[in-house]
Formats: sequence, structure tokens, C-alpha cells
Amino acid sequence: MPPLPKVVYVDTNVIIEAVRTGCWKSIAQRFAIHTVATVRDEALKVPAEKSGYVPVDPPAISRHVTVETVNPADILSASVRASGILALDAGERDLLAHVAARHDAAWVVTTADKAAVKTACALGLESKLVSLEELAEASGSKPKLHEWHLKRWLSKVRSEFLLDQF
Repeated sequence: MPPLPKVVYVDTNVIIEAVRTGCWKSIAQRFAIHTVATVRDEALKVPAEKSGYVPVDPPAISRHVTVETVNPADILSASVRASGILALDAGERDLLAHVAARHDAAWVVTTADKAAVKTACALGLESKLVSLEELAEASGSKPKLHEWHLKRWLSKVRSEFLLDQF
């Protein structure tokens, strides 16, 4: 795998897991973290049912995350290329559509959602997916992450998608 880029795009699950495991600060110091407004709003929302809720500090998001605006035309374009994008939650949909419309070295950090990983692959982003585990390791952290944030989980889901294409 090539070296990790300086800029990474993250979704709600990644923010919450990084906060939960204590690796948020080290990742934020190592990488320029970007996301979209929908993801930021999801990450900061306090759910009615607080069981298992991980509070995300709004000033930490403001300080460490560049929030970008999603062009509605990008969502439409992405839905033509990968219809499964419309079944994703709004944050994942907006983030993937936004990144897929970019023509630079944009990267995405994946989530616990197999459908989001497979949609990212359908949008041609398979080589730009990186696990939270890889970001944590690159920033000097070794947190106890849920399985779906590990390199091997991402590799497995990405391979499933690619094999299904044959």
C-alpha cells in the first residue's frame, strides 16, 4: 500500500470510534481531517436513547475537522454510478458522493457498514479506502478498535466486492 495521504475524509462511525478509543487526538495531529456537514451533524447529535452513546466534543470537531459542502449534483452523479448509495445513511451518502466527485488524492476512512464500503468500491474508490486502524497506527496509537475498523475487515469486504464483479 502507498504511504497514507495527509488529508483523510472521515464519516460519523470513524469519528465516534476514534473518540471512544482515545486515538482521536493523535490522528487529528497527524492528518488533516475533512468531512461533510451531514457527518459533522450526525457525530454531534445526542441520541434520545443514550445507551452506548459516545459524546463527541463540539470544539474538538471545530478545531480538527474541515467541513466541506456537498454539491447535490454530486449525489445525483454518484447515484447513477452506484445506485446503492441511496440506501446508505445520509452522512455516508454525502461523504462518498463528495469524495467520488473530487479529482485529487482524496481518501475515505471506512465504516462499520459493508454497504458503504461496497458503494465506495462501485464508485471507483476501492484503492482510496483506509481503515481507522491504519490511521491510528500511522499516528502512533494502538487502540482496541471494533473489528469493523481493522485492516483485515476492510480487506475482506473490499475483496468480496471485487470478487462479486466477476
